[in-house]
Amino acid sequence: MAQTSPWLRSARVPMLAAMLPAIALIVALIYFTGWAVTYSFTNLELTGLNSINWKWIGFDNYVRLFTRNGFLGSLWVTVVFTFFSALVGQSVFGFALAASMRRIQGWGRTTVEVAVMLGWLLPDIVAAFLWQATTSTNGFLNTLFVEPLGFPAYNFLASNALAIVIIANIWKGTAWSYLLFSAALDSISREILEAARVDGATGLQRIWLVTLPIIRPHIATNMLFITIWTFTYFPLIYALTGGGPGSATEVLSIFMYHQSFGVGKLGYGAAISVAMVIIVGALSVFYLRQLKEPK
Repeated sequence: MAQTSPWLRSARVPMLAAMLPAIALIVALIYFTGWAVTYSFTNLELTGLNSINWKWIGFDNYVRLFTRNGFLGSLWVTVVFTFFSALVGQSVFGFALAASMRRIQGWGRTTVEVAVMLGWLLPDIVAAFLWQATTSTNGFLNTLFVEPLGFPAYNFLASNALAIVIIANIWKGTAWSYLLFSAALDSISREILEAARVDGATGLQRIWLVTLPIIRPHIATNMLFITIWTFTYFPLIYALTGGGPGSATEVLSIFMYHQSFGVGKLGYGAAISVAMVIIVGALSVFYLRQLKEPK
């Protein structure tokens, strides 16, 4: 048997000490996840008698997810928001921007990158305020464009809430996809692309048949992260619309918040969170499989 390195034997204590924060984090995650799963089988409430003398109710909360209004509607809003905001918006726009910026240098590229990064770096509350100030009745769009043309002021946010929230999140989150795809495209050898061009491949063919297959793991990685972030996203949407008007922008995270702390049904809110974890986990498994190289 191979002997342990003397250096490793002498460094066991420092290595263990360095691992303690990670171990503590893992234990905390398991602990709180366990409590969420446990409470999802109870009638625990925020106030009242059930906040103290809660009872086990089995799968009643999970049955309620599919038999009462609210969850399925919020799930559909979340799917639409995630698909158009993350998968179509951030991913496609981030790739297109990264591909186009490869040929641009100097101030032009710097200006675009600063504009893209600005949305990512701004706090969610500030971003929500900017979009509120832009799309409201007295906002930027009406003041500079709509009213000067002789049209009555139009409340873009109230009339097109989900579309505005999707656009706002694309603006805020595209920087991640742009940075990842920029690094991926820079790793492709120019000789490969030049060989494809010499063989007669058009620009679109080079992208579809050469570039995309090479950066396939990066695409899957990008999809994995932005799907998780967007599917569970809360602050920008809540600050901008609060889930309204009505339930037009009530994604699952906001629906869970309303049920847990607005209505006070903590057990039901825990069941919603468990359902979200299961859905995101299934999507994560799908994307992780895409990271494997095809045989």
